[in-house]
Amino acid sequence: MPALRAAAPDLVTSEARLTRARTAIDQARIAEQKDRLTLASLNATISTLAEEGIEERLASLAGARAEAEARSRRYEAEVRALSRLKRALEDARAKARDAYFGPVMQELQPLLAILHPGAQLTIDDQSLLPSALTRNGQEEGLEILSGGTREQVAILTRLAFARLFARDGRPVPVVLDDALVHSDDDRIEAMFDALHRTARDQQILILTCRQRAFAALGGERAQVQVETT
Repeated sequence: MPALRAAAPDLVTSEARLTRARTAIDQARIAEQKDRLTLASLNATISTLAEEGIEERLASLAGARAEAEARSRRYEAEVRALSRLKRALEDARAKARDAYFGPVMQELQPLLAILHPGAQLTIDDQSLLPSALTRNGQEEGLEILSGGTREQVAILTRLAFARLFARDGRPVPVVLDDALVHSDDDRIEAMFDALHRTARDQQILILTCRQRAFAALGGERAQVQVETT
């Protein structure tokens, strides 16, 4: 008997193991019941979605996605084509600008030097109009220059363009109507020199009512003769 008692398992430990096993079984049954309820809910959801035509919706969405991807590819190809066109136009514009500005500045620079020795005129490559005047190393926007300087630059630019037309075999007269109204005595004399420089082989017509201010201009004066019959 003592030997059997010594070999027998501990009763308290065995009861604890039994309790643990029963508890695990109970938890497994609870989990199984929850899984059954979840499965039932999923089956009900699947049935509901099947009745709503989920497969048709999926097919429709797949078709819409394919169309969107096709549009995206077309847009990407269009963007690439437009980018190439933009670069080509920019290159062509740059070449045209260089071909345009070079001759203009070649004609304009000697005229500008008469009024402002060593000055440089900047022409905007977008508007193709004068935008700034650099004198004594200082760049000044055209909008901050005096009215007289702006007027002088505008006239000199017109004269340069006229010279370009003449060089191209298409001479055009330059008509200045009541110009140089804001120029002081020194600048108006310098402008007269620029006009005479251009007028050597270019027709320039000056219309003015300020005979005294233009007395030193020189050139041929138009005469108006009224005949009575």
